[in-house]
Amino acid sequence: MDDPELVRLMEQITSRFDVEVMPLRIGDKTLKVLQFRDFEKHIEELVETGTEGAIELPFWAKVWEGTFLQAYFMGKQPVVLGQRILEIGAGLGVVGIYSALHGHHVTITDNHDDALLFARANVLLNGCAQVEVRKLNWRHPDLPHRFDVIVGSEVVYDRASYPALVEFLRQTLSPGGVIFLSKNEQLPTPTFLTELTRHFKFKQTVQTMATDGEPLRIALYAIRHKST
Repeated sequence: MDDPELVRLMEQITSRFDVEVMPLRIGDKTLKVLQFRDFEKHIEELVETGTEGAIELPFWAKVWEGTFLQAYFMGKQPVVLGQRILEIGAGLGVVGIYSALHGHHVTITDNHDDALLFARANVLLNGCAQVEVRKLNWRHPDLPHRFDVIVGSEVVYDRASYPALVEFLRQTLSPGGVIFLSKNEQLPTPTFLTELTRHFKFKQTVQTMATDGEPLRIALYAIRHKST
């Protein structure tokens, strides 16, 4: 690691977490992904040492199955000159990094400071220094412009966030732009879809992914402004 910024980030991360860099094969690329050495063990330690009702589970630290599908999908999208892509709830930044490796102009965002640390490290580990990583709160967004494409994997698990998320998407998506969201099909989200259709129209496709256990069905949504 010759990059001084990457060295600084790694020192900051390893002083607090037990981590490792693992290869992650998606399509025609193998990413280097910094992640917890043992995610389940980390969760157990949080539960054992935390105060009841005050434990914040690090969902951002896991590469969810929908992330693989969405990253692969974005890697197949044509690169359009001047097109700007925003990844929300990025966690480790896998979708944004994979998109950048295929030539897309990407900004990676999350609202969790630790997620941003890992995402910044992963961006540099994969030679994507041109990718911007920034903090983003959907309720109080501070972005310099609208985006042509917005992507998010497993970002609709919190019902309380639905109104803020939909309003954020409405304000942030460029006219004629598209939002791609992926989620486990078993996660019921009728309230989100009801909120979404106030301002957007969408199409849904479902893909079945092979896993170590039962096959998993992942829903991928393509969402556009109703006016387009």
